[in-house]
Amino acid sequence: MYARRIMPLLLASALLVNPAPGAPGNKKLTLPEIFDSSRFDGRSISDVQWHPGSARFTFSRKNPATGKRDVFLHEVESGAEELLIAGSSLKYGEQTIPVSSYSWTDDGRHLLVAGKQEQIWRHSTQGPYYLYELATQELRALAGGSAKLRNVKLAPDGKSVGFVRNHNIFVHHLLTGEERRITEDGTPDVLNGEFDWVYEEEFGLADAWRWSPDGSRIAFWQIDQSRVKSFNLVDELPLYNTVTKLKYPKVGEQNALVKIGIADLKTGKITWVDIGENEDIYIPRIYWADSGQLAVLRLNRLQNHLELLLADAHTGAGKTIIEDENSTWIDVEQDLFFLREKKQVVWLSERSGFKHAYLYDFAGNLQNQVTSGDWEISALAGVDDVNQWLYFYGKKDSPIEQNVYRSQFDGSKIERVSQRTGWHTGSFSPDFKHVVGVFSDINTPTQVMLRKTDGTLVRFLEKNNIAALQDYDLPPVEFFSFKTSDNELLNSYMIKPLDFDAGKKYPVIVYGYGGPGSQTVKNQWGMGSRPYHFKQRILWQQMMTEKGFIIFCVDNRGTGGRGKAFKDVCYEDVGKWAVNDQVEGAKYLRSLPYVDGERIGFWGWSGGGYLALMLMTRADEYFKVGISIAPVSDFRFYDTIWTERYMGLPSKNTQGYRDGNVLTYLDNLKGKLLLVHGTGDDNVHVQNAMHVANELQNRGLQFDMMFYPNRNHRISGGKTQLHLFTKMTDYFLSHL
Repeated sequence: MYARRIMPLLLASALLVNPAPGAPGNKKLTLPEIFDSSRFDGRSISDVQWHPGSARFTFSRKNPATGKRDVFLHEVESGAEELLIAGSSLKYGEQTIPVSSYSWTDDGRHLLVAGKQEQIWRHSTQGPYYLYELATQELRALAGGSAKLRNVKLAPDGKSVGFVRNHNIFVHHLLTGEERRITEDGTPDVLNGEFDWVYEEEFGLADAWRWSPDGSRIAFWQIDQSRVKSFNLVDELPLYNTVTKLKYPKVGEQNALVKIGIADLKTGKITWVDIGENEDIYIPRIYWADSGQLAVLRLNRLQNHLELLLADAHTGAGKTIIEDENSTWIDVEQDLFFLREKKQVVWLSERSGFKHAYLYDFAGNLQNQVTSGDWEISALAGVDDVNQWLYFYGKKDSPIEQNVYRSQFDGSKIERVSQRTGWHTGSFSPDFKHVVGVFSDINTPTQVMLRKTDGTLVRFLEKNNIAALQDYDLPPVEFFSFKTSDNELLNSYMIKPLDFDAGKKYPVIVYGYGGPGSQTVKNQWGMGSRPYHFKQRILWQQMMTEKGFIIFCVDNRGTGGRGKAFKDVCYEDVGKWAVNDQVEGAKYLRSLPYVDGERIGFWGWSGGGYLALMLMTRADEYFKVGISIAPVSDFRFYDTIWTERYMGLPSKNTQGYRDGNVLTYLDNLKGKLLLVHGTGDDNVHVQNAMHVANELQNRGLQFDMMFYPNRNHRISGGKTQLHLFTKMTDYFLSHL
């Protein structure tokens, strides 16, 4: 049973996040500055790679003068930093090669450099790859300079490189230049070493093959999507429109068939792993436990029964060693570590009600629970076999923060490594004596620093003071919690105008997402992997306070960071508690003497766009204006993996699918609604918005609509974001 409580951070009536130090200016934010300039762009580093021995590491950083990425070598002891590759000088023939990413060969003499990448879907890219010799500065193209290489990785010994081209896996020997084809049957429907759209989107992976630790074998997914129906993405801009067919399994439909192969590079033989007779399953992860055993995660179609199989690399025969079951769903992430010396595995599970770490041996015997308590691990970060430490990210101190912790394998000792209040990630050295830590909070742009793994600061690598922020006196973000009518505490934030007057009545703009396991109330600069892009949204909200609005956000029940029971209430009807608690938020706002309760608006994107539609039709008495961007409207239009994880199968949950369907409630629309969608959205198809528009028109109900031709789910590119947020600004100013 989930114990309701408030985390220590929230015990005070509020956490007021102070503006960045320095004397702020008095400039007013403008839409072009936020969305069509680089004034608020920060600097960071990426591609941190530790050298063997842990005495040095390399990283890349964008050069503001050239716009290219440079590669640097950093010495841990002295702090000396050396430019290894100037991105502007890296040429192949007469063409400058942009460094998208890189990796080192084992001998340290060469770098594998990714050139300009073409985005395919959310996580997948393709492009040319090159071998760069440090001593001679010679650049050699792989595969004849093909720009269609995907999932390119060096072998453990650094002498070969594997890649996917034309749906097959190849291995290229770096010294001889010999190229070997590992699979032969790849087609647009049979994918070797790459994922179909739904695996990539919902399991978060694009790379579908793995080197064995000794480099003698390659394990790979084979995805046969020939039976999956196609959805047509239509480009209406040419004189004659064009159609792109996307294999997209909608809820309740057939998924692709999956197989796991192990290719022996010496013999060329492919052994297929025995993953059982049931074809209606998922294989969301594979790992090499050691060079002779492949670990396979098998998940049933309902996603509530997860098994870890160990398969013999020679025969493909496997056995189940760990199982996890739940009455709702099981989240699958990168949550395994294999301790090869002791033949043990670190496994994450929410079986206690909170996600914690457990230690098993390879026979499947539980050795001990490593962590415990009414808080959750966010993700595993590393294992120090020598000193018996497990490193992880977690929410032990607050659900709106992410800190770095370490625990002894036997669970006898747990320590917090990160120091400051906010959001932390890191890249640990091989000897686990140092970490390149990444930190931010709601007002501190992303900083990168070298620390010892006890938390001691060694030096900053990127302090990232964005000078432009000092030109503005930005209103602070206030984190707090409030109690619902049924005594649940919900985490929230509010931004008030700098000239706030408690004697006045203010309209309120509410922002939300509300989907299962998500979080929008976080003490973090921006969010996700594109922090500066998402920081624009906070800056826009701060700009709207200058125009006389209060900003409010609440994480409703069903969201993440607070344990399994808090999430599970949304199972089989993801809209029910999201709507309930956003209404509770509106009631809380109405209780404040300085809020005009008749002037509350809501906006959201994707799942938040769905929530905006639900609030405008199921809670129309609380919300006057709604802006719905890229929404799902009917979950029958969305994909199998995400939808069935939280809603179950439509054949078994008819009522839930009806109750969670926006189209069920459109008769209730009374306020002002702006519906926004990109016509090239491969994720949430514009079909969703079309059905809303059609049903509202059939009912004679007025609304506003903005389409963005060929824009994907992010609705970005060129001046698109400026156009969108200008439209949103005008809409709230005109109607709220």
